[in-house]
Amino acid sequence: MLYRHEKSNKKQVNNTVLIKTKWLKRILIIGIILCVVWFISLNIFIDIISSGFYRFYPLWIGMSILIYWVGYTAILQKQLYNQRTEIRNKLKSNKISKPETNNGITTFTKLESVILTNKIFLEPSVSLTTLSKEFNLSEGYISTLINTNSDLNFNDFINSLRINEAKEMLSNIEYDNYTIIAIGLEAGFNSKSSFYSAFKKFTNKTPNEYKKYVRNL
Repeated sequence: MLYRHEKSNKKQVNNTVLIKTKWLKRILIIGIILCVVWFISLNIFIDIISSGFYRFYPLWIGMSILIYWVGYTAILQKQLYNQRTEIRNKLKSNKISKPETNNGITTFTKLESVILTNKIFLEPSVSLTTLSKEFNLSEGYISTLINTNSDLNFNDFINSLRINEAKEMLSNIEYDNYTIIAIGLEAGFNSKSSFYSAFKKFTNKTPNEYKKYVRNL
């Protein structure tokens, strides 16, 4: 079911927040490992615990903890999903428009303007390949434009735009009810770790430190 869900939602949609499934797969794997370890242990110590319900206690306790953890994590994921949906609605943008050209030449300013206006950088899956298809330009040409004019490679350029978006949300009291993780994911990052790493790289502060800093100005 998870595989079919991920396959059917492989392509990110601008106005739709995809439900994360990595956490659920991780819990399922832990559950399987728990059962396997219990089964192996039961066979190894069969002479010591040959009878009595207490030999099932380790499995029951482990599964009980796992079930409660599933419920707890599911609630957090639901809250995160709701927050991301609300933020997505606030940041909803129009359809992508292609950059204008002069004599067949696309300038960095025009390319950057389209990326910013349509908030293309908010898409976690954005890449040179996707931009190449959207703008009908070669990947090499787009990469050269960005490298030459911003002194950043493509990934750093996109991440810098995402960080600026996150900084605006962290500075805005309208987003105080949303978690920093939700803000980071809606700024275009795939995970909490990638968001924190990029934020530290461009600001020398963690998102929490930056939020406290701008509120104390």
